[in-house]
Amino acid sequence: MKRSIIAMVALVWVGIVMIGGVVVVRAGLFPYGCTADDDRLAISLSTLGILDAHPASATPQKGRGSSCDSDDRITTVGQTYRPSGPRAGVLSFYRDVAIKDGWALPPGDDGEGVSCFTKTVGGRGVELSVRFPDELGEEHGDDYDVDVTSSLDGGGWC
Repeated sequence: MKRSIIAMVALVWVGIVMIGGVVVVRAGLFPYGCTADDDRLAISLSTLGILDAHPASATPQKGRGSSCDSDDRITTVGQTYRPSGPRAGVLSFYRDVAIKDGWALPPGDDGEGVSCFTKTVGGRGVELSVRFPDELGEEHGDDYDVDVTSSLDGGGWC
């Protein structure tokens, strides 16, 4: 009998906590999902010149795209390119161009084969990544993506 009462009290408590959590989220105390502020951030990120930089042997594919992760509220703006040269040349190109444009290597990285950089833009931390989707198991031929990411609090992901 005691176990039944304890179990019922526990279920009621979980229900109250869950309902309270929904009220807190809906009240905006823990915002979830992307907002117009994230859309404005995407517009700002899309103006970064590094997205237009590419080796002479690479051609832009489709238009520039953007997205926002609802959980982390990290905004990504990217451009896909199709290279006609080796991958090592692509990474070398972006390493040189990024450093000249004020992007920094991750702490402790020697710069060899690096595909992630950071920079403060308008007081906000922004991250730049260059990746070949097929290395992640996606099928896109030899195309590669140049992405910049940030959040309203600053910082993104590479």
